[in-house]
Amino acid sequence: MAQRKLTKSLDNRMLTGTIAGLGEYFGLDRDKITLMRISYVFFALGSLGTLILVYIIASWIIPNSYQ
Repeated sequence: MAQRKLTKSLDNRMLTGTIAGLGEYFGLDRDKITLMRISYVFFALGSLGTLILVYIIASWIIPNSYQ
């Protein structure tokens, strides 16, 4: 079994590739990653900026994928 590693996506990125990297880590296709992005924006606006801060921190912590 191949070991999966959480990295930011270089192929399917909108801003930093963080959400696409999470989607790829969990084996989601592009359509589901798009739904994941839309959901994240919806919940981030409702969280009064908390999830925006989480996104910024995650984009600093999660390394880029070097393919």
